[in-house]
Amino acid sequence: MNKTAITRQALTPKEAAQYVGLSVSTLRRMRIQGVGIPYIKTGENNSAVRYPISALNKFLEKQQRTM
Repeated sequence: MNKTAITRQALTPKEAAQYVGLSVSTLRRMRIQGVGIPYIKTGENNSAVRYPISALNKFLEKQQRTM
C-alpha cells in the first residue's frame, strides 16, 4: 500500500477536526481523557496522531438524532 492510499484512510487531527466539525483542541482533550474517537499513533516514537476515517464516520453516525 502506498503512502497516498494510507493518507486517504487516516486523517491528521486538523483534518479530522474539520471532518467532524470539532476543534483540534476538543479532539486533543478527548484523547487525553480517553473518550471520543479512536485514533492511532504513527511515525517515529509514535508521535503522530491519525484518525481512521472509519472511526470518524462511526462517531458521526452516533451523533445523529431523529428529533
